Amino acid sequence: MNIVSILAEKKENSLKMKKALWILLKFKPLGLIKIKDSELMDELIDWLKTLPAGFVVYKKNANTEILSNNLVITWELDDWVLSGFDFVLCDDEISNIEKFIKKGITPIVSRKNHLNTLLIEFNPLKNEGNSFFYEETNKWNIFYTIVRYMENYKFPFDNKNLVKNVLNNK
Repeated sequence: MNIVSILAEKKENSLKMKKALWILLKFKPLGLIKIKDSELMDELIDWLKTLPAGFVVYKKNANTEILSNNLVITWELDDWVLSGFDFVLCDDEISNIEKFIKKGITPIVSRKNHLNTLLIEFNPLKNEGNSFFYEETNKWNIFYTIVRYMENYKFPFDNKNLVKNVLNNK
């Protein structure tokens, strides 16, 4: 599958997911939030509501709950919809990250993660890297990193190169 068809599939699945979860279609990109620290997640939720992006918060055994027109909490995610996500935000618990990478989903993780041979900070000037890192696991650093990702997402050429790098593990 070439990058153009992969990006088209991602866009199609993103639209399907937004419609199913009542997230406004105008919010781009769409991110999956997988943070085990519930206190940190609660602190981030209000801030995420202010961003022009869609967010699906994965919370084990939670009922699906629509918190705003851009943020939903759920624990039911089918594999077919995963490619609709543009990024996944993980804390120290980054199991199954390879599954996300294979779907072209950009990881946003702690710089101290144990996958530093697989993940490299994206540099749009050199078109190198496949992820975004936050320095410390706190709401300020995580929010800032999401905003940096969103700035990159605005530029189709850079985003296409990022997705390509994610898929090729570069």
